Amino acid sequence: MKKLALVIAVSLLSSQALAGETYIRNGNIYSNEGDGFVEAGVVSGSELYKGQDKTTAIVLNGGYHGEDFNVDLSGINYRFIGSNSDFVNISTYFTAGGISYDAGDADALKGMKDRKMSGDLGINADFQLDQGTVSTYLQHDVTGAYKGFIGGAKYFHVMDFGVADFVPFAGVSYLSKDFVDYYYGVKASEATATRKAYSGEGDFAVNVGYKLVVPVTTNIDITQSTAYTRLGSKISDSPIVDSANQWLIGATVAYHF
Repeated sequence: MKKLALVIAVSLLSSQALAGETYIRNGNIYSNEGDGFVEAGVVSGSELYKGQDKTTAIVLNGGYHGEDFNVDLSGINYRFIGSNSDFVNISTYFTAGGISYDAGDADALKGMKDRKMSGDLGINADFQLDQGTVSTYLQHDVTGAYKGFIGGAKYFHVMDFGVADFVPFAGVSYLSKDFVDYYYGVKASEATATRKAYSGEGDFAVNVGYKLVVPVTTNIDITQSTAYTRLGSKISDSPIVDSANQWLIGATVAYHF
């Protein structure tokens, strides 16, 4: 599928450069604070929609990750309360929320009206513990796509192994009724003999995974990430959803400057 919300991942390579540059900010896994970067790679996942035509995509990213301000192709955020040494950091952010699709992206979507990707405005609070970071967030669609909200919490644990940083994570998200109904629902006008009408309800999704960051030089990182998401039954029972079990795996190379 052409437009999936994907988790970026990477292949493990040996390295002589030291790690320890990875950190959590605004619920994201970043490295090399204060640098601009460009990044490219590939990501592959399981089918979200039945008969999905593509499950592998090229990943391109770039931007700047600073002390308080961060911008890249996934969104923009600004930390307005807290610092790197404080227990609580609070940020505001703007990002894409929902997953857009065209009717031709999967067999199950044929004849359905296209769904648009949303633009969400949110607030995030990171709680820096002795052994990790708990990141909480709440965001609302401000572009009129699904018109609802998403909220959740995720735990990250950054582990420095000297030649690589390993970051396991686990979290839970709540997707509002408006979100589920827009992206996974089937309107009465879209129902067919093999695709029944379906009205979505608010539901939870659980997510676990890891990201591995391997510095090759002081400017080049290779990363590998894998994530598993278990969709709640009010999402996975939709006639267009392939499975409640969703996997993503991929690899990227980033150049920092």
